[in-house]
Amino acid sequence: MDASMSLASVPQVSVVGVGSYLPEHRVSNEEILEYLRPARPDGRLLEPEWVIRHLAIRERRLDYEFGGRRKRTRADGGIYDGDLALRAVASALDDAGVDATDVDLFVHVTSTPDTVTCQDHFRYLMNELGLRRDVDLVHHNLGCAGLAPGFRTAAASLVSAVPTTAVVVASNCPSGYFGPEVHDYYYQHPSGMGWLAPMMFADGAGAVVFRSIPREPDCAPKGLLSVRYETDPDVTLVTYPAGGCLNHTSEANLADNVFLMDGAKVAEVFVPLMMRNFEMLKEDWPTKVKPTTGTDFDIDSVSRWYLHQANGVVVRQAAEMLGLPPERVPIGVDRYGNTSASSTLILLDEDRRAGRVHEGDLIAFLWIGAGNGAMNGYSTMVL
Repeated sequence: MDASMSLASVPQVSVVGVGSYLPEHRVSNEEILEYLRPARPDGRLLEPEWVIRHLAIRERRLDYEFGGRRKRTRADGGIYDGDLALRAVASALDDAGVDATDVDLFVHVTSTPDTVTCQDHFRYLMNELGLRRDVDLVHHNLGCAGLAPGFRTAAASLVSAVPTTAVVVASNCPSGYFGPEVHDYYYQHPSGMGWLAPMMFADGAGAVVFRSIPREPDCAPKGLLSVRYETDPDVTLVTYPAGGCLNHTSEANLADNVFLMDGAKVAEVFVPLMMRNFEMLKEDWPTKVKPTTGTDFDIDSVSRWYLHQANGVVVRQAAEMLGLPPERVPIGVDRYGNTSASSTLILLDEDRRAGRVHEGDLIAFLWIGAGNGAMNGYSTMVL
């Protein structure tokens, strides 16, 4: 079977709404370095300029009080993964003019859900959004490239029934894992890199509303055109050792209840995997994109290139290697940190609301990230 999914056919999978949400609380490099106090081998502490030089991150959004080492409860106004997803979805539904009761499929991409068993976290989202009880619920417990299987899941349902409305939301809530009881494990982890995850990852969510409708021959072609991804089980980018049946959470394994990121491996594979995504896009273009756009592959035919926001340095390196025009590659990681799978949807929502993309524009997503080991993929759509 063809590993990619072609959607340039009847029915049309249209993008009818986009939304996002970021917590208001901004955390500077100075504040988080004071909390984590990472040091070089000679004992010198890292300075804010190091973060800017190596990660191109100036601040991030995190609902966490680092000075007091405190995460507020939801009852006290704390924001958790479900709240991030809820607000992004509400924004997207409002943008689409769609009521929550009209949603047939709800796909949630997150590796930081409120609860981890039996998709129990959906109860909060169903009640707060007012989703129907017969809505189809799918959770992809994946990292930064999780939108690829998220889009594919939605597309599979959308092309099988008309009309159908689907929501895909990606959220990331690392602030829920930075409690005082695990602070020392991030700081003192034997790998020496435990501090990197809370330095880079940040809270945020992005959502998109898709609707399948019959393709009208007299209307301009639009919608989700293609989505494709690959996995490499031999590459590990992010780990969270505790919580499964192999290593169930206990008092004895608190040190395993931390997200660990292999920053060196991310830097090593980011550009090559982005180039692989680019190759897949060019391979698929004649059969997946051209039938709708009528154009041969051309970098300039794509209005915006949304690359996963791992860090600003590798995003710029990848864009340069691919020959992408810098003005068409938005970057938000310098302001928001790495919000995992939600990063590109947050940028798309910003661009739409600022008038930088318009109806009829062709856009492309290129992703890499943790999931099944490591994942990489791409998607194209005409807004």
